[in-house]
Amino acid sequence: MLEASRWHRLTLAIARISRPRSLAIGLIAAQPLWAQAAEPTAPAEPDYNPYLYLDWLPKWQLTPEQRAAMPAVCSGAFVAPPQNYPDASLVPDEAPLRATADQSKWLDDGTAELRGNVQITQGYRQLFADQVDVNQSEKTAYLRGAIEIREPSLLVRGAAAEVHTDSKAAAIEDATYVVHDAFVHGSADHASREASGELTLTQGNYTRCEPGKEFWRVYGGEISIDNVERQGVARNVRLEVLDVPVFYFPYMRFPVGDARLSGLLFPSISNSDKNGWDVAIPYYWNIAPQMDATIVPRYIQYRGTGAEAEVRHLSEVFSTELRLAGLPNDKGGNDEDARNLIRDGFPEDLVLPAKGKDRWLLNLEQLGGTGSFWRTNIDYTKVSDPDFFRDLDTANLSVSAETQVSQMAQGSLLGEHWRATLRAQDYQLLVKDRFDVYSQLPRLDIDGDYRWGDWLLSMRNQVTSWDHDDTQTIRFIRDTGNPDSVTESTRNFVTAERLRLDYELSWDQQWLWGYIKPSLAARYLGYKLDDKFLKPESSDTPEASAGQFTLDTGLFFERDSQAFGRDYVQTLEPRLFALVSSNADQSDFFDVTEDPLDGGSDLLFDTSLFTFSYDQLFRNSRFTGSDRIDDADRVALGLTTRFIDPLSGRDLLAASVGQIFYSNDTRIDRSEIVEDAAPRSELAARVESRPIQSLRIGSEIVYDDSEHNINRGNFSLRYLDDDFRIFNLGYYYQRKNSFFLNADGELTDASTKQANASAVLPVNAHTSVLAGAAYDLTYERELEYLAGVEYDSCCYRARLVWRRTLDNDLADVVAPEDLKYDEGVYLEIQLKGLAGLGTTVTGMLSQGIANFDQREVLKQ
Repeated sequence: MLEASRWHRLTLAIARISRPRSLAIGLIAAQPLWAQAAEPTAPAEPDYNPYLYLDWLPKWQLTPEQRAAMPAVCSGAFVAPPQNYPDASLVPDEAPLRATADQSKWLDDGTAELRGNVQITQGYRQLFADQVDVNQSEKTAYLRGAIEIREPSLLVRGAAAEVHTDSKAAAIEDATYVVHDAFVHGSADHASREASGELTLTQGNYTRCEPGKEFWRVYGGEISIDNVERQGVARNVRLEVLDVPVFYFPYMRFPVGDARLSGLLFPSISNSDKNGWDVAIPYYWNIAPQMDATIVPRYIQYRGTGAEAEVRHLSEVFSTELRLAGLPNDKGGNDEDARNLIRDGFPEDLVLPAKGKDRWLLNLEQLGGTGSFWRTNIDYTKVSDPDFFRDLDTANLSVSAETQVSQMAQGSLLGEHWRATLRAQDYQLLVKDRFDVYSQLPRLDIDGDYRWGDWLLSMRNQVTSWDHDDTQTIRFIRDTGNPDSVTESTRNFVTAERLRLDYELSWDQQWLWGYIKPSLAARYLGYKLDDKFLKPESSDTPEASAGQFTLDTGLFFERDSQAFGRDYVQTLEPRLFALVSSNADQSDFFDVTEDPLDGGSDLLFDTSLFTFSYDQLFRNSRFTGSDRIDDADRVALGLTTRFIDPLSGRDLLAASVGQIFYSNDTRIDRSEIVEDAAPRSELAARVESRPIQSLRIGSEIVYDDSEHNINRGNFSLRYLDDDFRIFNLGYYYQRKNSFFLNADGELTDASTKQANASAVLPVNAHTSVLAGAAYDLTYERELEYLAGVEYDSCCYRARLVWRRTLDNDLADVVAPEDLKYDEGVYLEIQLKGLAGLGTTVTGMLSQGIANFDQREVLKQ
């Protein structure tokens, strides 16, 4: 702990002063409260802190900065006292040794005795004791009384200690320790601090709980805590929860602080009607500083035993994540509805297509070349069958999957003005009744951008080779109540090479009061088609081109106003967008192939119409993708007004309304050329409000003023405050010109009408109630209900959630109104600082409760 040479200089100084008689070499005040070793036994008072000897400060004793830095669920923090003494910022090897005591004595045998309030400092290292005996010949110091050893973020107390002044090692009896920044504390019969800084505890314990609230502790015959490597090792370990032993490990490693370390993570446990008990026990493997893995054996009661794995690697060039999951010989699950359909005569391979099959998942994500002139990106996901995520989900893997998964790899070269990208991309559809997604094998984009002051030149060049199986068979049910209605149909698909060119020159001028951006563009679209399924009259090289002029301009007006005793800034923002296009004859793009299912197919590889909304008023194309050139001459008018808080800049209220007016009644659509089209679009309106920081309100409406119908609308209310309360309301409506017979035999409007509500309501500082509901007003049925409770503390977090969801597994077999429900109870527990938390419940709550992810971030 202390260097021998410096101890030698100290003892010589003591000898010269003290040999004639016992004489104090220095005088300090009595030890401060920070350095008291014994746990106080005084009766509790409103401002009484019985754990000050652990450097524990309750929240009310912390500074505002310290309170802001601590997790909201904690009631205090471990705070080391300030080091206000000379050389406190130096490392011990570069600092002189300083010592003070009430009394000192030099003995004839070469031993120095320091008595009363002994304080020794050397750089950032401090030592306090009632008595210190220094043996110069053995280079050893013996400490007794209220012993205290301090280093940055480390405190060790004890009744007796032996310090080796040459190696800086120390051994302490009846030790109590604190690792401040890791929120770790515990005790041991015997503690030793090695020269490397490692703390070893014999018959010791470890916890990250608050003092006096130890929900869990780890007890070990030997526990080593390395505060430099931020890891701990324990042997002959038992884990106690509420003083009850729950696990025994002959050997265990654990992280010190938030660093991840090899070892078992806490299991994820759930139960549902379909899968039964689902238990996953993750093991984290810290392979190297730049590489780790998580391996998750998983048992699903009604499906079998499988495993998941995630491997991550980070280098100067690449960031790679590989995820795997497998379940051999799926038992099919416990689905009574499916068994009933099979008994009624439906084929088992249609109702339970995965039964007896090997189920698996492969996901690879890689980014390369960040910050360089080149980039690579791989996003590859493939599953054994379309129902994988619906049946199994994943216990610990985060893989995005909705209606399809992507299998993409691309590389790019970047210059000052040009970017070249080569991409290969395929898709695997997770929706059983869709087969019309093509592969891009490959796609080449060469894009150029130049700017000269306010002038901009954009050049987009794209060549794509579209690939698909020539034919594909679709198996479906004509009558969902009749097993004899199962039938098959074959579709033909044409492949092609597509060239798309878009060149545009713009003048972008902006002022404080407005802007104007006129543009001239030339667009070309051409194909080379495989003629295997082409109709005789169709061209195998159809093409179209057009010249276009666009104008985007707007004005900003504002004024200072006051209402309800509050100042605000009101704006008025009119906007005009115009598109004029030459005629682009695209008639050769329709009904070009022989298709036995619908008689013919159009050239549509990646293109659809945008869902109409206020934001779509001012786009230069109504289409996503590149299979159509938008040649609809039009003028779009929009008007926005805002009420802005001048202090925060927050929009107290923003309202927008707009409409498109077309110059002719003929325009190209996605699958046809429309004659006698409406002279104007629907009316689009949007309102957004943030009256207070915690509340957001929004609504959009698309109104058909020719037929006086609301075609689409939505409303959302999102509330999240500093107390982590969440409240959400939502409604969605989409008009459909179709009807169905309900359970009472009545004709019912099939328009989509759905409502949802969710909330997180804290009961107190640690306990919150969770709830969510989504309801289908069209079919008068619930889509999802969930309810749960969360307990969150500095020490652990537990979530118990019940969920009832509409089971869509048989959506292709039975009528929508006959779908059944799947129920499950899910439990997740995290022992903070010891065991990790799976993703099942967290992912479920993130999907079912808006702003739940943001709440998780704010609570850190």
